[in-house]
Amino acid sequence: MPTGDLTPNSRPLRVLVIEDYEEDALLLQRHLKRAGYDVDFRRIETAAELRAALDEPTPWHLVLADYTLPSFGARDALSIIQKRGSDIPFIIVSGTIDEVSAVSAMRAGAHDYVLKGHLERLLPAIERELADAERRAERLRTEAELRLAQQRFSATFNQAAVGMAHTSPEGHFLLVNQRLAECLNAPLDTLLEMRLHDFLMPTENEIDADLYAELLAGKRSGYRVERTIVCSDGSTLPAQLTVSMLVHDGDIDGTAATTVLWVVEDISARKVAEQETADLMQRLINSERLAAAGRMANTLAHEINNPLEALTNIFFLLQEQSLTPQAQELLAIGARELERVGHITRSTLSFYRKVPGRTLDLRAMLDEVVQLFATRAEQHHVRILTRYVPGIESAHYDPSLRQVFANLVANALEAMASRGGAIYIRARVAGDRVAVLVADNGHGIDAANLACVFEPFFTTKGERGTGLGLWVTRGMVEEQRGKLQLRSSTGAERHGTAIRITLPVSQNGDASPADTPA
Repeated sequence: MPTGDLTPNSRPLRVLVIEDYEEDALLLQRHLKRAGYDVDFRRIETAAELRAALDEPTPWHLVLADYTLPSFGARDALSIIQKRGSDIPFIIVSGTIDEVSAVSAMRAGAHDYVLKGHLERLLPAIERELADAERRAERLRTEAELRLAQQRFSATFNQAAVGMAHTSPEGHFLLVNQRLAECLNAPLDTLLEMRLHDFLMPTENEIDADLYAELLAGKRSGYRVERTIVCSDGSTLPAQLTVSMLVHDGDIDGTAATTVLWVVEDISARKVAEQETADLMQRLINSERLAAAGRMANTLAHEINNPLEALTNIFFLLQEQSLTPQAQELLAIGARELERVGHITRSTLSFYRKVPGRTLDLRAMLDEVVQLFATRAEQHHVRILTRYVPGIESAHYDPSLRQVFANLVANALEAMASRGGAIYIRARVAGDRVAVLVADNGHGIDAANLACVFEPFFTTKGERGTGLGLWVTRGMVEEQRGKLQLRSSTGAERHGTAIRITLPVSQNGDASPADTPA
């Protein structure tokens, strides 16, 4: 038989040999080298030596132990290794072990036993146990990686800033994270007995049925929709749902199993921001429209003033002539109507250009407005009924306030143009405030429109209305540091509209509140 190594390609192998006969240990070392191993060999005889060897940083690949030593044997060594938690292949190599002892040692944890007289069994046993040890180590590494992946998944899933859930294809919850439970305002254990569709608005529940069917059929990898979530307490929140398919091996027969992944994102803040942006754009559009309307009104007022002044002069000269009483009456009516037109143009101009220091008393303003609309009210069979408490003559305001009362009376006439009725104008002083009421018994304002009547360009008059009247009116009142309140009813027995204006008292000779520096 040749004396050289059987396998030229040596493999590293660190071996602990528990043996009291050095010759037997050397024979084992030679046997392993002939099998092609690059042996790092150490013979020990005591428990202390074993513990010291196990404490070394470099791991041992194999332990070969004689069953019985004078003070230390295989069973003792096996116990020490097991307590350390080391998974090292442990093979008993003995010349005296009987079958009962061998079986007992195997039950205690030894991997195999070989008689010294039959060392041909040693190499196959070593190969087998080293391979098994590698498989066990690989399984432990895989299990550790799996546990780490599960921990990472659990941390990501449960601590995600968005709601997440796994459901069956039928929609039943399989796994729900904490964020989704908070969004739905429901305990986790309760959710696992429900479906995600149970929390969607009934009108939206089947709205994406075709998309979901295509997802289950594999025709699409996922889709994204916006839906309204109904929480368990009845509150709602807008949400973006991202739906995708997860396919994995089955647990038993290896067939593919299907799970649906739902990502539920609360988009309330985004919706608020979108609405604020839309509102801002609408305000910018309205502002530009108002500016354009103001420039046009200003231009028209200037253009009207020139021919209006000429007509006023002609009427004045004609009134100085000797005319018939009927002609004089017609001239007086014409002069009053011209004055009304002049008042409107001056009011239009004063809306954009104030005259500092000029004021009118409240009684005079109201009388002028009543006079302006008297003829029109008579034509529509509408009575204008006034009641003023003494003292309102001492309250003075900017002349633009006439336009406020004119707008209110004009609106009241519009409400009763086809049915007649009455307009009530009341004014009184209460402490440091003045209260003016303009009410009518017209058709009233629908409840659906009450919240919009003060918005610019909102009108119920069709092409006849600009939608600026009440908006401008409230703006003028607020400029005078006043407050405007509106009540309206469309009932069969009680109907009509009442607008109450309260203003701070401004005594005669004081500057208008609107012109007083802040």
